Amino acid sequence: AARRVFPHGIIGVSARSVEEALAAEANGATYLGVGSVYPTNTKADTKLIGEEGLRSILGRVSIPVYAIGGIKLEHLRKLKAYGVKGVAVVSAILGDADPREAAKRFVSEWMG
Repeated sequence: AARRVFPHGIIGVSARSVEEALAAEANGATYLGVGSVYPTNTKADTKLIGEEGLRSILGRVSIPVYAIGGIKLEHLRKLKAYGVKGVAVVSAILGDADPREAAKRFVSEWMG
């Protein structure tokens, strides 16, 4: 439905399973937010799919995948190696004593 309204728009969809990811791609999603990859307190009703679930989705879709849920600095290299195009981070940055510096560390690690 969104693709009809925004035929050339960027449409992101959250996915927690291969089935959801494939359906989103078939229905015109241009990228996926996939997770929760790791445990998180940010969203109480989250379903943990883990790295295995993330890798399963990455292996089945052709659109960009962004990892969400419990992402910490030490996860970035592994997630990038899996093939994710980016990450969504809340707690590891906003929960830091210096969120600005935490964000800089994430960007530096991702770009490095």
